[in-house]
Amino acid sequence: MRLMKRRRSLPDLHALIAAHAQRLVEIMDAALPEAQHAERYMSWRELYYHAAPRGLSSEQWWLGVKLHRRQARRYLALDDGQGTPYSYAANDLIQQKLHVIDRKAGTSITTEAQSVFSENERERYIVTSLVEEAIMSSMLEGAAVTRSEAREMLRTNRPPVNKHERMVLNNYSAMQMIMANRDRKLTPELVLSLHRCVVQGTLDQPDKAGVLRTDADDVRIEDERNGEVIHVPPPASSLPKRLEKLCAFANGEDGEYYIHPILRAIILHFQLAYDHPFVDGNGRTARSLFYWMMLHAGYWMFEFISISHEIFRHAGRYYEAFLHVEEDDNDLNYFIVNQLEVINNSVTALLEYARAKQNDYCRLQRMLAHAACFNFRQMEVLMYFLHHPQSVTSVKIQSKRFRVALQTARTDLVRLAELGLLQSKFVSREQLFFPVADLEQRLRDIGEDLRNC
Repeated sequence: MRLMKRRRSLPDLHALIAAHAQRLVEIMDAALPEAQHAERYMSWRELYYHAAPRGLSSEQWWLGVKLHRRQARRYLALDDGQGTPYSYAANDLIQQKLHVIDRKAGTSITTEAQSVFSENERERYIVTSLVEEAIMSSMLEGAAVTRSEAREMLRTNRPPVNKHERMVLNNYSAMQMIMANRDRKLTPELVLSLHRCVVQGTLDQPDKAGVLRTDADDVRIEDERNGEVIHVPPPASSLPKRLEKLCAFANGEDGEYYIHPILRAIILHFQLAYDHPFVDGNGRTARSLFYWMMLHAGYWMFEFISISHEIFRHAGRYYEAFLHVEEDDNDLNYFIVNQLEVINNSVTALLEYARAKQNDYCRLQRMLAHAACFNFRQMEVLMYFLHHPQSVTSVKIQSKRFRVALQTARTDLVRLAELGLLQSKFVSREQLFFPVADLEQRLRDIGEDLRNC
């Protein structure tokens, strides 16, 4: 994980309280808008460079904001390894972002994406998203590989030629593992298996794959500019228990109050990355666990979404969010807000794809309607196969469906086969017709020629 050190130390909160005890009510009233209704969750450094409310210094404004934030905090069973628990507050900003994501996931995605993702299209797009997530998650960790090369390797099953391509292939396999285990409870064994999948063939010490680090492993996070140590993960001796607690948290066995599943997934992501339980591959494993949690919680659209693509676009914000949490009283809101933005942007991208795809189908349907060589029965067959590419039909089925003679139904299907749009085979002496694998693309390639056929 690549991090950069903070440049401005946070004020001592206790000293501020003591210095401004007489004005606490006034300070909290002035700070209320930023604390409860802000469009972002400002850190001390960000707040310092903004104009404070009239009558307050930057330090006083920060004091008011911090006191408001503390009032609404919920503390988790997870801690930083030094006994200080992590906490978060589901403030207006977080509630609004969760609502937007749930609304999109619960209605728009269901009506738009499900109607677009036919069986074949669904599988194709899942593969596309898995490829994208594998590539971008690897690039976040320093893999030097182009998208075209990575996609070509995964789609042709070509063996990786170097460590960077191997990272991409491993991430792809890990995502498939997650999808296969989405209905299981999270266990330490599953986390170790996932890590083993992520780092297979890429470690200098192969025996470290799927194994928690030991005291002999010098794992620490350094400033990439000057090598200064800015994070030392919890001691190796504590990792088995910490991993058990993390799994209990993921499975909802951690406390008495409700935590929204999206927040639970984000916190799971953060905690594993913070603990750095492995010598390498921690970030990739953490992001993989986020996907497991989302799919486990029933957010099926995350089969199609790459959060690493969005994280990569704003990698600096991603890494800074980790630092803000660690430096500011283990306040997880920094990381939560960052990841809610990532998720929202990723879901929006999927919606835009679904809408564009639906528009494509409408244009294709209009094109078929103007194609002189197709009658309405043939157009119905083609549109049906576009949405159900694994289906088959026969002369008898078409005859019964459209109430036409057998010969008429046969002529319709044979003509589509002659155009290279359908294939046929005999099963028990009955001729069955089914679409070619690239039916949609062939129709697009034919394009204007259809009008004159």
